[in-house]
Amino acid sequence: MDAVTTATQVTALLSPLLPAILDGGAKEIGKTAVAATFERGKTIWALLSGAPKGDSVVAKAKQLAATPDDDDARNELDDAITGLLKRNADLLEKVAAALADGTGGNTVIASGAGAVAIGGNANGARISTRLEKK
Repeated sequence: MDAVTTATQVTALLSPLLPAILDGGAKEIGKTAVAATFERGKTIWALLSGAPKGDSVVAKAKQLAATPDDDDARNELDDAITGLLKRNADLLEKVAAALADGTGGNTVIASGAGAVAIGGNANGARISTRLEKK
């Protein structure tokens, strides 16, 4: 797996988990439905944050955790992870292995009324999230 693809997948995995990971505990997010994803996120975070020159990733992650809906912050974290992985082939291999985790699938989370999560290809699919009020 290349650094850009790996970084994109890592950013997607970590983005919703960063507030809990950086806070040091799972709180509500660590419940049964997402416990495995949270553990995988913590494993990958430990690899990235403990890497030499990983301080840029840590700073960008804190920025994204503070503003989770900020696409610019998400892109900056993605760029920082990409740069770190491009400079460290061993780290890239470890992170890619942690992402794969032997499951061979995607982890997706949908939250809230009308939310939709797709773990694969949905080309040509028609999805309606219009909710009827009673």
